[in-house]
Amino acid sequence: MIETIENGIQLVTTGICTAVALRKGILLQSRAWIMLTLASGVFFLGDLYWELFLILYGKTPEYSYIPYLSWYAAYLFLLLLLYDLRDKNDERHRSRILWIIPVFTVGMCIFYLQWGDWVGNIISALLMCLLIWNAGEGLLSIRAQKADHPETKCKKVWIYILVLLFCLEEYGAWTASCFWTDVTLMNPYSWFDIMLSAMFLLFPAALGKAVDG
Repeated sequence: MIETIENGIQLVTTGICTAVALRKGILLQSRAWIMLTLASGVFFLGDLYWELFLILYGKTPEYSYIPYLSWYAAYLFLLLLLYDLRDKNDERHRSRILWIIPVFTVGMCIFYLQWGDWVGNIISALLMCLLIWNAGEGLLSIRAQKADHPETKCKKVWIYILVLLFCLEEYGAWTASCFWTDVTLMNPYSWFDIMLSAMFLLFPAALGKAVDG
């Protein structure tokens, strides 16, 4: 019952995000908004499959590539969104600290292989590494620009922060599912999942600041 409610909440938030982003994308003819539409839309479809399975069969689906492919596609569209936000003349600020990211994602991938399949874990690790790297690189670039030009407005900072939080929420949920299998509010997975749902309500506002404001 709790899982059905959690998933239902996420369906609502991803649905709202998709509707808002689609409207903006059509009105503004903006690729960034279309990428957000596709990211939240395919995430919605993955959740819809999961929700229908819970309602019809009364249990959590066995591992299926149908919802997971939807979620992988959502990560890919978020990545394309970050690429679209790059200015043509934007010099990305690279730092050796960024190499912590592949070390982290590869390490977590190896850890998750104890429970999940190889292909899915490798795909998730690759997409998460690229998402975190690009968001982190964007934040470092903004910091460098701010140091050189204090008057610079950092319109994209919130979308980068939100993508980083999104990835951390996913890792939190995945890690919690490795140690807690009971579907109760005492399971940290439930709270990570609810916070992840809330992220989708924040994405339109963050993207609006980045491309419209």
